[in-house]
Amino acid sequence: MRLLIVEDEPFIAADLESLTSELGHEVVGVADCKAMALEMARGARPDAALLDLKLRDGFTGSEIAQALAADFHLPFAFVSGNTETLPVGAFGAVAVVAKPFTDDQVRAVLAALKARAA
Repeated sequence: MRLLIVEDEPFIAADLESLTSELGHEVVGVADCKAMALEMARGARPDAALLDLKLRDGFTGSEIAQALAADFHLPFAFVSGNTETLPVGAFGAVAVVAKPFTDDQVRAVLAALKARAA
């Protein structure tokens, strides 16, 4: 599965990218803001996305999720330190994963995203 990661914390983004690659998926891009995420989605055509909920540029993962779903029909999951404010399925998310996450949680989310993307 080709995956877009939207995360503004470099260490978390690198951890997600490494784990995702180890699990046999291709990371087509790591974006840290809305403009970059949408540009990468247009150019790389990912199958799914992992989205941080709050980004430094003031945009939220929910805003990016709405654009990705409307324009590219991408399934997505949120990865956030603020999951208490986000119900499962919010904005059409396949899953919501709390930071800090475990390898098993990411593995399960990727399996759910792959099933939805198929």
